Amino acid sequence: MSKKGKQRNRKQKVSARKSKAPVMWIVFALAGLILVLAVSGKIPFTNSQKNNGKSFHVKGGETRPVIDPSMFTGLTRAAYAAAQENPKVLDQVYCYCYCSEPPFYHKSLLSCFTGNHAAG
Repeated sequence: MSKKGKQRNRKQKVSARKSKAPVMWIVFALAGLILVLAVSGKIPFTNSQKNNGKSFHVKGGETRPVIDPSMFTGLTRAAYAAAQENPKVLDQVYCYCYCSEPPFYHKSLLSCFTGNHAAG
């Protein structure tokens, strides 16, 4: 094989490796994410029998009433009105602000609307 042929062959191998590199990084990133979620035990969108159809680890059973929406304005008022109209739905939804942890200990997203917590 000539010198030019060897150089061309080397360039082709290098470019083939470069084209596979982004795909490999994506595969490694997804595998890492799956591993972290599996180890932490917080795998979203899983359906478990003990959740009784509720999302994630919602306790539910909020008994306090939703604050009167007229105390707020704009989108906040609309959110409180929706919570007041659909308490059973919100009582089955997990709140992503981690208010189920100290110091709030909320039971579900509905708990946020029993005080001014959902207002901001």
